Amino acid sequence: MRRSYTVKYMFILSAAALLLAGCNDASSKDKKEQQETKKIGVSVENPVRSDIEITGDFIGNVSADSTVNVVAKLSGDVTNTYFEVGDHVNAGDLMFTIDDTSAQITMKQARAALDSSRASLGSAQAGLEAAKVSNLYTTAQVTQQWGTAGTNEMQLANAVNSAKYGLMNASENNNAAGMQLDYVRDQISDIDDQIDELEDNKDNMAKYAKALTQVKKVYTAISSCAGLEKLMIPAALNAVYNDYGITGMGLSTTDAEAAAKTYLQMSTSGGASTVQELDSMISGANSASSAIDQLEDAKDQLLVSKAQAEVAKVAASTGVCQAQEAQALAQRMLDDYRNYTLATIITGGQAQLAGATSQVASAEAGVKQVQAGVAQAETGVEAAQLQLDYANVKAPVSGVITAKNITVNNMAAAGSPAYVIMADDTQYVDFYVSEAVMGRLMTGQEITITRNGSTYKAKITENAGVADAATGLFFVKAQILPGADRLINGTKVKITLATDSRSSVITVPVDSVYYLNEQAYVYRFINGKAVKTDVVTGISDNDKIEITDGLSEQDKVITTWASQLRDGMEVEVEGSALSREDSMPKDSSTDKIEVVNEIAD
Repeated sequence: MRRSYTVKYMFILSAAALLLAGCNDASSKDKKEQQETKKIGVSVENPVRSDIEITGDFIGNVSADSTVNVVAKLSGDVTNTYFEVGDHVNAGDLMFTIDDTSAQITMKQARAALDSSRASLGSAQAGLEAAKVSNLYTTAQVTQQWGTAGTNEMQLANAVNSAKYGLMNASENNNAAGMQLDYVRDQISDIDDQIDELEDNKDNMAKYAKALTQVKKVYTAISSCAGLEKLMIPAALNAVYNDYGITGMGLSTTDAEAAAKTYLQMSTSGGASTVQELDSMISGANSASSAIDQLEDAKDQLLVSKAQAEVAKVAASTGVCQAQEAQALAQRMLDDYRNYTLATIITGGQAQLAGATSQVASAEAGVKQVQAGVAQAETGVEAAQLQLDYANVKAPVSGVITAKNITVNNMAAAGSPAYVIMADDTQYVDFYVSEAVMGRLMTGQEITITRNGSTYKAKITENAGVADAATGLFFVKAQILPGADRLINGTKVKITLATDSRSSVITVPVDSVYYLNEQAYVYRFINGKAVKTDVVTGISDNDKIEITDGLSEQDKVITTWASQLRDGMEVEVEGSALSREDSMPKDSSTDKIEVVNEIAD
């Protein structure tokens, strides 16, 4: 429901005036602030899903259908009549009868033919069941054959795969044997190189060991001077230097230990700084001969390994050839099975299935043929029964007899009026609607008719969807239902019907929706405050309005219409059990700021 904005603007201007006046009067300002912090009492509801229906009123004209001819559909002698001119009949009353002897004979013949056809149908259906059972047995046999064939094929395929894996393993073993043989050969070649190198250096190493032994002898002689008295050390060191011809090395003549260490490092080019390290160097130089002997022993062992590797390589190569032959044989057996044996099994099974299916199809065709005969015989019975029914002529409508054209024992001609009935008026109402309304109306839909304060019900019987050339509107016709006083033909009535509806849509009370510049909005209740929320509306009735966007069923909507409401204003829910946290004020200045903003807008 749209509200006038005048009241809202007057309220805003009044509030602004009060705020401005408060700037000049301190006591008035305090009073105003107390008033502004007072909460507005509101009611809160959740949006609910409900149905909405919009109705419209139209003007219609009352009309009626009247005269009905009662005709015989069977020619024959009239055996009885039951009504005279002026009598009132009800729809379905027996009015007269015609001799049905010939129709009775036809009925007996039709029933005999139907019984014979039904017996033939039973025999055909039994044959069909036998053919179906035979088809099932044949299908089971063929399925078993195909299953066995599939298993055999799988076994042969597995044999091929096993042969492939065997060939792969043999190839890998052959490659490994070749690599092992190459490895042994490389080791033998390396040992030969080492032996040659040691042989070349053998003499040099012997000379080197002798030189190192001489260095040790001199080192020992120099070191032995360290045990002499301090005054005797220089003479002893010079004697050693002279004995061994040591010159130009700058050795100490007072410190025997330092001279020995310096001599050792200089004589070994820094290779040894202690006598232990010197002994190790001498031992290493003397070990060349023993190293050659060890290498020769290792070479002999490798020659044995080489022979073994060569034998293994030959065996692996033979294994590859055997695996290749095994794979070729397995593949040949699988190909022969698939190309010959399996094809024969599948073709034979298909032939068996086709034969069994053909038998079933033939039996089904036989059943359908007999069923057609049964249907034809049933039609004959129905036709005979129809002739019997035609012998008993009943009133098609209720009304008063105005003419009688038959008598007992005289011929009644088919198609000629036997009685004329002035029918009890079946009243209709005709009216016109727009294309949008026409598209929503359905045949059988109930509508309401009002005339002079009385209400009637009617059902739509005609909605052709064709527009009137003059008005552009669409013609609709409805039959007035019995149960009320009759209307006068030719009078105008008011028609009320549903022009639009929505099912299970989100709705809120109409009074909870506000509008500003054609934008609809509501106030949601959040944490004790009114929060302005834009929404999109749909159709509405007197109580509720559809919300197509902007709200969910979990929202709390303020349903109390109040011109004082502002976005962010603190409110209090009347008669609610909401928590104090939801209803406690958060900022008493919010309302003032919102009022100023509204005035500025």
